[in-house]
Amino acid sequence: HQLRPIPETLLESELFGVSRGAYTGADRNRAGFFERAASGTLFLDEVSDLPAGLQPKLLRVLEEKQVVPLGGARPVKVDVRVVAATNRDPSSLIREGRFREDLYFRLAQVVLRVPPLAERGDDLVLLAHYFLHVANREYQKNVQGFDDRAMTALRRYSWPGNVRQL
Repeated sequence: HQLRPIPETLLESELFGVSRGAYTGADRNRAGFFERAASGTLFLDEVSDLPAGLQPKLLRVLEEKQVVPLGGARPVKVDVRVVAATNRDPSSLIREGRFREDLYFRLAQVVLRVPPLAERGDDLVLLAHYFLHVANREYQKNVQGFDDRAMTALRRYSWPGNVRQL
């Protein structure tokens, strides 16, 4: 089954906070992720999935270092480092008009490309042994390793889900 996307207003309130009275049931001010991450780091996973309506708001936060909570009138200063990740090619999303170029350049101060697992054979072996160790401990087993056929199968597989799939 397919996951439903988070409604844009809910995502906005989670990221930027909510002011009392912003909607029915908003009986108090609530800080969003940016405010709660004060003096720390906020990790935005799959930032390329951010709805188009929230992209300029995120850009504004990154540029002005302040958020305006949903339903709020006054900005709140935030001091937060942002680390963003995506499994899609930002360049193609920008060409398709699905991701703002100015937001990408604001986020892309340092870019780390992590190759897919299928391109990292040595890492695959290390990770497989690590996960085997974790499973042995969790299930109270003592599986010693992988035979050659199993390791060959692991190396030949394309791993479209990367480490999560492994």
